[in-house]
Amino acid sequence: MNLLLDDSQRNPSLQPLSRFHSFFEWNLGGITLLEKLERKYPGAKIFYKGPDPSFEKLIFHRYPHILPANLETYDSIYSSDSYLPWELLGTVTSIIEDTLTLEKDWKRFRQKYKAKQSGFHIIGKEKHLYIHPQATVYPGVVFDTTDGPILIEDGAKISSFSFLEGPLFVGKNTQIDNARITGGCLIGNQCRIGGEVENSIILDYTNKHHEGFLGHSFVSTWVNLGALSTTSDLKNNYGIIKLKIGDSIINTGTIKFGSLIGPFTKLAIGVMSNTGTVFDIASNIVESRIQGYVPAFTWIKPGGRYRLEEFLFDTKKIMARRGMNLFEFEEEYLRKLFGNLTE
Repeated sequence: MNLLLDDSQRNPSLQPLSRFHSFFEWNLGGITLLEKLERKYPGAKIFYKGPDPSFEKLIFHRYPHILPANLETYDSIYSSDSYLPWELLGTVTSIIEDTLTLEKDWKRFRQKYKAKQSGFHIIGKEKHLYIHPQATVYPGVVFDTTDGPILIEDGAKISSFSFLEGPLFVGKNTQIDNARITGGCLIGNQCRIGGEVENSIILDYTNKHHEGFLGHSFVSTWVNLGALSTTSDLKNNYGIIKLKIGDSIINTGTIKFGSLIGPFTKLAIGVMSNTGTVFDIASNIVESRIQGYVPAFTWIKPGGRYRLEEFLFDTKKIMARRGMNLFEFEEEYLRKLFGNLTE
C-alpha cells in the first residue's frame, strides 16, 4: 500500500503553524497522523510532498523511512487542507476516540484510580475517565466527563483546585496547576498549563502556566504565554472571524476563534490578543495589545526584528530545560528560513 502525505499546496492559514513541523507531525490526542497511519497500515510505504525543497529536506532528516513523492499511484492521499485549526477544534471528541481505539492500554487504566480513595471528584460517568497509573492527581481535583472522555497520560501531574472537563487529553509529563479547562481540549507532552483554557489545541513543550484566558486557539510547539496573557475569541458584534496572514485573508466561517500561535513564540506578561490574531514563528512580543498578523521573527512589537543569533541562543537554552536539543539540520533550516522571511 502506498500512502501520500501531501503538504505541497499548504493553505496559508497553516503556514504560521507549519514552518517547523508538518501537519502530520502534530501530536493530537497523543498520536500523530504519521503514527496513526503506521499502526493502521503496517508495512505501507509512506511518501511526502512538501511546499519547498528546504522543508522536504527537514522532514526527510527527521523521518528517513518516509520517501520522496514520485509518480507512483497512491492508495490514499492525506492533505494538509484537512487540518485547518478551526475545524480541528470541532473534532476533539473523535480525535480522542481514535486514541482509545489505537491505544488499547487505555481501557486498562479506567479502574486504576478510585475517586473516593484518591480525594478527587468525578461528575458524569466514571468509565469515561482514564488516568495512567503513573500520573499524579492531587486531592480536590474535579473531573467532568458529562460531555466526553478525559485521558490523563503517563507522568502527568494535576494539582489541587483544578477543574477538567471532557473531552480532554493531557499529554505525557504535562503539569496542570490551578486550572479550569473546558470545552474540548488537546494538550501535548511536557506542557505547563494554568488559568483558564477553553476548546484549544496546545502542542508539545508549551507553557501557559499562569492566570489568563486561552480560548478557541491553536498553539504550536515551544510557545510560552506569560502570566495574564489573554486571547479574545468572540467579536463584540458576533461577526465571522477572518484571519490576516501575510497578504492573505482567511475566512474561518465561525464566530468563535481566538489565535494561531506559531512555534517558538513568546508572549510577555499581560499581552492581550484581539480576536483572530495570528503570531507567526519565533515572535517575541511585549506590547500589551496585539491584533491582526504578527510576522515571523518579530521582536518586542510589530516592526521589530529578532536577531538570528539571539533567537537560536534562546531556543537552545529553552529546549535544554526540557532535555531536548536543536539538531544541526534543524538549525540549518531555521537559518535559511530566517533569511527567506526577513529579506
